[in-house]
Amino acid sequence: MNAISHVYDLPGTSAIDCTIQGRIALPGVVMELHHYRFCGPQGAVFSSPRSFLDLALTPRPGEPRGEFGAAAGAPARALGPIIFIPAGANLHTCWGEGEQTSVCCGFDGSGLDAENMALTGHMLEAALDVRSQAVGQALRRIAEEIALPGFCSEMLAQAIWTQATIELHRYLHGATAPESHAVAGLSRAQIKRIDECVRQPGKPPAVAVLAAECGLSTRHFFRLFKATTGQTLTGYVTDRKIERARQLLRPGGPPIKVIAWECGFQSAAAFSAAFRKVEGLTPRQFREALAH
Repeated sequence: MNAISHVYDLPGTSAIDCTIQGRIALPGVVMELHHYRFCGPQGAVFSSPRSFLDLALTPRPGEPRGEFGAAAGAPARALGPIIFIPAGANLHTCWGEGEQTSVCCGFDGSGLDAENMALTGHMLEAALDVRSQAVGQALRRIAEEIALPGFCSEMLAQAIWTQATIELHRYLHGATAPESHAVAGLSRAQIKRIDECVRQPGKPPAVAVLAAECGLSTRHFFRLFKATTGQTLTGYVTDRKIERARQLLRPGGPPIKVIAWECGFQSAAAFSAAFRKVEGLTPRQFREALAH
């Protein structure tokens, strides 16, 4: 495919070679797979009338950095694997020599432009390193659909894209002040995101993953979590597990071994011990009591 992107205009430099490896164009959004070759360290300004969301599927070369607004010296902030550039914003960047593959999405509307979102400085900082597992998973799924389109690819891509924009909204609105200006606790959006992660079947997510979902360092996350909930993270996760188990233990629900896995316990025995400690009954006894 030719190197003319429908997502954004490439910076005017001959030191960038971009190949468009695939594209899905939908109303309001264009999604492309880009492969870049960067011929030596360089810098450029990215600006577009459309909002722009990018996931680097391979590491960004060198030590890429960026800064929104007027450039005054070298950009200061490190760029993460996922970056978001709101419509009308100027992102000054610099990067090193090498190659990179990205899935790039240029879109209109969705309320994800600087004017509609009233982006704060904290949100713009978060936009340079979107640490949302949900956004990353959605963009990877879109990349797969672009590379290997199948039955109803466009319809599926549209559904996944809707999910990605919702998760991006949640992440940016949950962005908090820098640690040096710490707030009293986590926002409702951050607590909700933690609950969503904890409720996923299987082993609970690592602390580092939860902290990243909130856009925080692990240390700062621990401090704000305790201030918000009054609990340790371990106690909070256990409570959520037991709460989920109570719902699944209703008569006619799945086997106890399945419930143990869905609630994140390593074994049925560990599940039984934890449940009995809280409820005073084993899971089997609790289910039998509900049946009478």
